Amino acid sequence: MASNHSNNTSPHAQVSHIACPDCDLILSVPPLAVNEVAYCIRCDATLLRNQKNSIDRTLAFAITGLILFVISNLFPLLSLKAMGLTQESSLLSTALALFEADRPLLSLIILLTTFIFPAITLLGTIYILIQVKTNRINRYTALLFRFLRRTDAWGMLEIFMLAILVALVKLGDVADVIYGVSLYAFCLLILSLSLLSYSLNPQDVWNSLRNKQGCSL
Repeated sequence: MASNHSNNTSPHAQVSHIACPDCDLILSVPPLAVNEVAYCIRCDATLLRNQKNSIDRTLAFAITGLILFVISNLFPLLSLKAMGLTQESSLLSTALALFEADRPLLSLIILLTTFIFPAITLLGTIYILIQVKTNRINRYTALLFRFLRRTDAWGMLEIFMLAILVALVKLGDVADVIYGVSLYAFCLLILSLSLLSYSLNPQDVWNSLRNKQGCSL
């Protein structure tokens, strides 16, 4: 196991054994110092990252992301103007347009990956981290956190953003494209979710759940 060393240790990082997420090798991990990272000795995958104030920073990114998520859904993402006509589109209107075009499965996928799962991720993360900070963990917290960890990959805002960029390239020659405030909020939302994922140390949450009497993992 390799690690990046620092001077201060944190009780949240004291884990005796952990399975590598990539190769499933069971490793014994010593207490990690702040900003220290533990790697698998076999495949070099990241095992643990002990970041300072992980819970507080992740909560801040989650709240910021929720605000940006609301803004990105309140206003149009793009407006296309051609021949005196203006067509506006938003995240929800995109899914609705696909449904009306007899593409119900694609419409459902767009709705799940760009609206439902990101909303669940943000609201669920805020709910769990507030519980951890206030020490009011209940028996459903572990189940919710496990669900969020398993469905995290279903939030595909980056792919939807790539599709928007492709559409802009194709439509730029036939119509005037007007960028809405939601597009900028959407870009910042993608950044916030990336920072949220990077700053969150799942082991801090699991350790808090283990220390709470009566919480089943």
